Amino acid sequence: MAFDTSALGAEGLAAFAAANGMTYAPSAAPSAFGGALFEFLQGAAISHRFASAGSPLLEVGTITGTVGGSQERQSGGWTVTTSYGTTSVRSFGYLAMQLERAVPHLVLDAKSNGSSIPMPIAGGQALSLEGDFDSHFSLYCPAGYERDALYIFTPDLMALLIDESGAFDVEIVDDMLFVYSNHAFDPADPALWERLGRIHDLVGAKTLTQTDYYSDDRFADRAANVVADDGRRLRMGFLPRMGTGLKIGIGAAVVVFIGVFVAIFAVVLSAVF
Repeated sequence: MAFDTSALGAEGLAAFAAANGMTYAPSAAPSAFGGALFEFLQGAAISHRFASAGSPLLEVGTITGTVGGSQERQSGGWTVTTSYGTTSVRSFGYLAMQLERAVPHLVLDAKSNGSSIPMPIAGGQALSLEGDFDSHFSLYCPAGYERDALYIFTPDLMALLIDESGAFDVEIVDDMLFVYSNHAFDPADPALWERLGRIHDLVGAKTLTQTDYYSDDRFADRAANVVADDGRRLRMGFLPRMGTGLKIGIGAAVVVFIGVFVAIFAVVLSAVF
């Protein structure tokens, strides 16, 4: 990408987008993606969205929304509502890139920026990789899909992730690759576009190579291009992994549990007597 630093403002950004085969919107509703930022931020909105005009899809922007609040999710056929005592409004820069194949849900939580992904990942899904990769990222994959993750994250892709996106979180879900910053993107910063360009051309291209023949062997028909339910999403935890503003006190959880137990016990007693 070539960026003219004198072309600031909406018109200049729109011209830059057009010169690179993209469209520009100063503000927009979130795209219907399955990534953490798009599924777990409440009341989210997009600013400075750059999107490819054709296929494959490529999108860059900043998403702002509320972390915390009341959230609903499906677990074992039940709708679970989790309410957090405090909330915070945060902005994340993101790059979204479409892959050719549907892949299992994989998350790389960069250790250099803390646990910044606003998604509560349940325990027991961490996977250790070779070399010093674990000192840069925490990798999460659905149980039973460890071999699939190793198929995708080859040593050369791991090296590119460390070199080019070590300060960003990475998520692969459905047929999309996401790269997240825990800060808003400045679309007028040439260095940002240079870095995103390298991530797209190196990390993105290598991820495409590693996934273009992927097929979930739980399905006999490769042409279906689907992932089994157990691999489509990581199991979500009841307690978030993030820090300030998102922790539910253990004491409060115990009180809730005792209250539910007492209520059930009272119903049983009334039925018996």
